[in-house]
Amino acid sequence: MTRPLNFQQIQAFRAVMQMGTTTGAAAVLNTTQPSISRRLAELQSSSGLKLFEMHHGRLRPTGEGQLLYKAVQLHFNGLENIESVVAILRKSGTGALRIGCTPTLGIGLLPQVIRELRARFPQTYLNVQTANTPQLTDLLRQDLVDLILTTGKLDELDFQTEIAKTVPAVCVLPLGHRLQAESTIHVQALRDESLLALGEMDDLTVAIKAVLNANDMATEFAIQTTSSITICALVSAGNGVGIVNPYVASTFAGQLLVKPLTPAIDVAVSMAMPAHTAPSLLARHFIEILKAHLDTIALSAVCG
Repeated sequence: MTRPLNFQQIQAFRAVMQMGTTTGAAAVLNTTQPSISRRLAELQSSSGLKLFEMHHGRLRPTGEGQLLYKAVQLHFNGLENIESVVAILRKSGTGALRIGCTPTLGIGLLPQVIRELRARFPQTYLNVQTANTPQLTDLLRQDLVDLILTTGKLDELDFQTEIAKTVPAVCVLPLGHRLQAESTIHVQALRDESLLALGEMDDLTVAIKAVLNANDMATEFAIQTTSSITICALVSAGNGVGIVNPYVASTFAGQLLVKPLTPAIDVAVSMAMPAHTAPSLLARHFIEILKAHLDTIALSAVCG
């Protein structure tokens, strides 16, 4: 009557197949030769099969033994693959990270963060998609990205949301501007300037208008566009001044002047991930690096 096989029997059988002798198998498995012989005997008894025969002092597998070994090898190859995956996961999470972000964060924030992440985990695969906030939430909802970053508002109840950092907006001026000697720009100093801004419904534009109103200033803009990147490019070409998030402003260093603004207008970087899935180890490393980099940018924005 056949009985269920156990792992020790299979392990001993595999070692004998590979080494050719019970002595060699015992050395590989760090056990004794009698222990290997006993497990082989149990395996043949349990299976009801003759798996070996003696040939010139060595164990020679039978046809049944060869077939069983092929099946055993598939099993152990699978275990080795699992161990390899576990090692990768232990080192860098899933080994891949899909990030969604707004274009301004894609150009002004992520490059340095990703460089440090890849320095830690050079084999990591990254996919970065840039889009506006509504499109980013759609990507996250469809499980097409692992996390999203935006300076817009995130109200989705389906997501795990967090404000990664809140920093003050900055004033960007053309090189050689009359206010270049000022360490901080008060909004009233911009009274006669051509102001550039984002669209009417943008959160930063709404906040800028509130500050202008509080200082009895006109809320009309000379140029409006859909991207802070475009505002910085227009300012660097001498088309006026702008108030933008410090992340995009930092990428135009040397092309325009970047000054702290008062009264302060806060810009929040929000992060969202699926609520039903815990972040991978790799995602946690990314968030750690991201927050450290945000702290550095926030300090430079305050200090000018």
